[in-house]
Parts: sequence; structure tokens; C-alpha cells
Amino acid sequence: MEREMVSQPNRRMVLGGTVGAALAEAVLGPATASAATEDRAVVRSPNGRLRVTVRVLDGRLRYEVRRRGRVLVDSAGLGLDLADRPSLTGGLVLEDVEHSRIDESWRPVWGSDAVVRNRANECVVRTVQPESGIRLELVVRVFDDGLGFRYRLPAQAGLGDYTVTAERTEFVLPPTATSWSLAAGTDWNADERHYRKAALAEVETAQTPLTFVTRDGQHLVLHEAALIDYPSMTLAADSARPGTFTSELISLPDGTKAKLSGEFSTPWRTLTIGDRAGDLAESHLIENLNEPCSFADTSWIEPGTYVGVWWELQRRHTTWTEGPRHGATTDRVKQYIDLAKETGARNVLAEGWNTNAGGEWTGQDFLTPRADFDLPEVLRYARENGVGFIAHNETRGFVDYYEEKLDTIFARYAELGIHAIKTGYATKFQLGGVNRSHFDQEAVRHYQRVIDAAARYRIMINAHEAIKPTGLGRTYPNMMTGEGVAGMEQHNYMGPEGNPPEQATILPFTRFIGGPADYTPGVLNVTWDPAGLGTRVQTTSATQLALYSVFFSPLQMLADTPENYRAHPGYAYLKDIPASWDETRFLDCVIGDHTVVARRKGDTWYLGAITDERDRTLRVPLRFLRPGRYEAEIYRDAADTDWHQNPLPIEIETRTVRASTTLTLRLPAGGGTAIRLRPRHS
Repeated sequence: MEREMVSQPNRRMVLGGTVGAALAEAVLGPATASAATEDRAVVRSPNGRLRVTVRVLDGRLRYEVRRRGRVLVDSAGLGLDLADRPSLTGGLVLEDVEHSRIDESWRPVWGSDAVVRNRANECVVRTVQPESGIRLELVVRVFDDGLGFRYRLPAQAGLGDYTVTAERTEFVLPPTATSWSLAAGTDWNADERHYRKAALAEVETAQTPLTFVTRDGQHLVLHEAALIDYPSMTLAADSARPGTFTSELISLPDGTKAKLSGEFSTPWRTLTIGDRAGDLAESHLIENLNEPCSFADTSWIEPGTYVGVWWELQRRHTTWTEGPRHGATTDRVKQYIDLAKETGARNVLAEGWNTNAGGEWTGQDFLTPRADFDLPEVLRYARENGVGFIAHNETRGFVDYYEEKLDTIFARYAELGIHAIKTGYATKFQLGGVNRSHFDQEAVRHYQRVIDAAARYRIMINAHEAIKPTGLGRTYPNMMTGEGVAGMEQHNYMGPEGNPPEQATILPFTRFIGGPADYTPGVLNVTWDPAGLGTRVQTTSATQLALYSVFFSPLQMLADTPENYRAHPGYAYLKDIPASWDETRFLDCVIGDHTVVARRKGDTWYLGAITDERDRTLRVPLRFLRPGRYEAEIYRDAADTDWHQNPLPIEIETRTVRASTTLTLRLPAGGGTAIRLRPRHS
């Protein structure tokens, strides 16, 4: 369970399939009534503005979504195909509808807000296919800020083992809406690409989250929640119906989608909805569709920043492999431990610390350090300075080997006092002796086995080249963060341009909707190129500071080197910066243009503002502050800062502000501003 359950009222009632709308309104009230007739069920959000209608039409389940009377999802088909059985997209009869309410508040172990409200109306639509006798249920949960629905095959005679060959979920969306998406893919780096902007009618395939804005300004994200024991969902466009997409599950090697047994619920198919871009980023819908925390004791899970031997490897200043330029030596990691102590970082990462790391696969050894890395001494020095150690486990995709040794590895880490790991699955993914997608059902099961094994030994996980997040951090909060993003390292591999500045203004409303990302911000010397790679970080230094408010991760890296930090005036802003928050506000945001975010820890606010490739001047009211005077410590681009030619200069100003203050922020192209706001007590 979570550390503290604030409240947990939950009223449940059953309205049978023949109960009319009048009775439903009498029981639930006109604003939130959920009604069932003989062929349909209607579920409204608690505030009454969002309505989902589910019908059985010509033997097929269909649904429609309206908000304030406007259609967001037109009539769309539902169903599953099972091997050697009649398709569950036809021949269905509505049997019954059960309604319930959810209203609770819960405290995350870590998160963007200290308390989360979970308030929704739900119905379970029960159908049967007389021809086969199979029963299929659709569970629909409607919140003020969106909805989720999932299929459930209840326990029933004759179901036994079965194979899903296709999921036939349709999303009939406004074709003229403007969208941001990644093309669907099965490679290990399918999620590590740049989001593209296009009309929905022009999108052929998409990973989720898929974000779009309708012509009348409604903002939506299509994604999934609680992805467990099932393949990742992508989207395929229907060429004959612009704006219509069908769920396309990542296949197992034999071409099927999922092998299941007995009662099963699929992940939730979700739509997060708001009037502003900020509404999407502030939503907790994905988390709320996951189960409560499965751990009785979460005291060992500690969010915080971390430093380590990583960026210098990316920039080829040092190497993962053994030799005269090896990065993860005893002395070098101690220097990062000193940096961690200076900054208040909780952990230090060392990539390339273990035998065989960094080279071709010859059998990684995640327990034996290299000759120039004295693990006991590093751990002793770290403990002496109040710093934890993150062990890098780069599997190179050979997960059979990794799974065989999971308990041995994690048990030894627990003995040594290592309570965090960074996993990696670069290149191929070999499981069961077969090369497969990183995102099929067996891969999803593997990631879950790692989470479960780590929890047994009180180990936190930062997973790279893994599955996209779907809110599982609520249930398994040791799954702290992950990759699945074109993060800082992509500046090395995408040519001189790196990640264009607009990407950072898109990510909070796309990739981050599912959960935290290990983007690894904080590179202050953005032009540092010790190996002559000809690449660089395509922002100003001030933008790097602002990203700590814009991007969320409970394990948040301070990615630059000790030498680069100590030489830059912006370093002071990063000291003791939080990685988990009490309150988050997305203020002035236009997807792909600019983003302004304020996050609070205790009585201190951190505000970050960034822009795309255009100069902008933004006016930011500070109405989110409580009454009183605040000291604003402002880190902004200097007057002569230029993203292309002169990105490093920063000006630092301290001034007194109040809730009535409106700040004027001048952001040069690729630039940003970071502000720390602390109450003044005198």
C-alpha cells in the first residue's frame, strides 16, 4: 500500500441490463448519471462534461466519446480475435451492466504531486457470444480528465489456455486534428526518435502516446495504462477512413500476439483530455488506472538526483572498455562521489565498472569489477559520504543469461549495500533462445520479472531500452524511471544538429504522459567536444537548468562532469534540487513552441521556461505562490547568448517577488530560464 491513504470512500451499485435511464439518474443524479438500456450503457464523468456510450450494434461492441456535447471519438468498433475460436468482434449479446463510483486520494511514494485524487465513474459491460459460449466484458472508467477502457475475459468454463491473434480496438478520431507522434516500430530504439507534427489524417502508424489537438482546441493523448503480461500497443491507420486507427499489438516470433490462460484483463486503452496542453501534463489518469502499491514497506525507495561516469563516455573523453582511457576507475568514481556530496545527489552511477562491459558480448559479469575499479573501496567511500551506488547492468539484449543470474546478482548487491541499478538492452533482445522485439508479450514479462526480483532485494531500477511507461510506478514504485526517449545521448548520434530545441517543448505532452523519463539533463558545457565528434547539445546552458522543472524523473541525473560543473556559474542552481515534488503546475505551454512549468518542494518553487528555435518573450504571473514575499534566484541567458554561436553565458539575478508579480522572461532561440523561489522570512 501507499505510505498514507488519505481517504478511500467507494460506493458500488449494480444496474442490470434492463434497468432504464430514469432509475440510473434517480440513483446517481443527473450530473453524473450512468444509464444502461437493453443495448447500451452510458457513463459520464463526475463533473458530467465527458460521456462515453457503449453499444452492442449488429453483434459488435462499439463505443463513442463526447465532451461538452462534441464528438471526440466517433462510433468505433471493439473486440478480440482468439485462435481457433469465433472472432469476438461479432455475434455478441449484451447481458448486464454494473456501475460503480471511485473517489479516493492517495500519496505516491514519489511523484509530481504529493497527493493524487482518483475520482471516476465506472461500468462493466458484460456480453456473451451464444455461438461459442465465450463471455467478454468491457470495463469503462470515466474521469473528469479522460477515460480508460479494457477488455476482461472472466473466469468461465471451457476458456482454458487461449491465444490472442489480434486486438480490434478502433479509435475514430478527428482527421483534421494536429498530432505529435512517433512512427510505430519494433526495434530496441523505436521510442528514441524525434516526434513529428502532422494532421492525424497523414499519420500512417504511431507508437503511443499519440498526442493531438482538435480544431476547437481540445487536447488529447491516446495511450495505454497498466501494461502487464501483454504486448505493447501501436496504432495503424485505416487508409479508407482518415483519422481512424486500429490497435496493432507487437507480435511474438510466431506471429501471434499473446498467450494467456484463464481470467485476464488487458491493459487499459486511455484518452487523457483537457482544454490546455498543461492539463495533459498535470493529469494523473494513467497512474490512477494502475493498482495501488504492492509493497507493504517502501521506506527503502528513495527518489533523488544522481551523478556519474556517463556523459564523459558519451563524448568519448573516456571509454567503457579497459585501457589507458578507461572511465570507471576507482579514483574517477570517487571524484563523482565528491560531486554528489557537493550537490546533494543521492547516488553515483558507474558505467563500464564490471568485467566485459562495453565490448562485444562474451558473457557479461555483473559481479566482478575490473582490475582498476576497487568496488569495496568505492562503496566504503560512498557510504562515508552519504552516497549510494548505481550498478550498471548492460545485458546487450541477452536476457536469458541475465534472468538465470538475477537472484544471484541482486542478492550480492543487497549484501554489498547496492540498492539501485541501471539496466540496458541495447541491440538485439534474445529470450528463450529467440531474437524478438523489445516490446512483445515475453519482453514485457521479462521487464516485470526484473522489477519483482529487484523488489525482493530492495533495489530500485532505472531501465534503458525497455518498454514505454504505462503508470506502473504506482504499483511497483521501485521501477523509478526509464529511457524510451530521444534524450541527451541523442545529441551524439544525430549529426551536428542533435535534438532540435522544439523536442523538449513536445516531450512533456507526449513521452512523459506515461511516466518518468531518464532524459539525463544538466549538461552545462553544451559545446564540450573533447574527442572532436562534431556534435553538441543544441540548447543554451540556461535551458539545461530549466529542464529540471520541465522534465520529471524520481531518479534525475546531473549529467555533466565535475570539471564542467565547477567551471560554470549555473552549477549553483543544481545543488540540492529535488527529484520528487509536492505540487506541479504547467503554466504557459504551447506544444512544440514553448513550455513553462513550476514545481514545489516544501515551501520552495522551481520554475523552468524553455522555447523552440524561435526567440520568445513570455509574461509569467506568479499567482501560484502563497501570500508573502519570495526571493527569486533567476538564472537566464545573458544578453549576448546565442544558441548557435555563444550558448554558455548565464546571468544570475536575485529579486523580491510576490504572488501579484508578473515576470517577463526573454528567451532566445533554444534558450531558457530557471528560477528558484524561496520565502523571505524577514
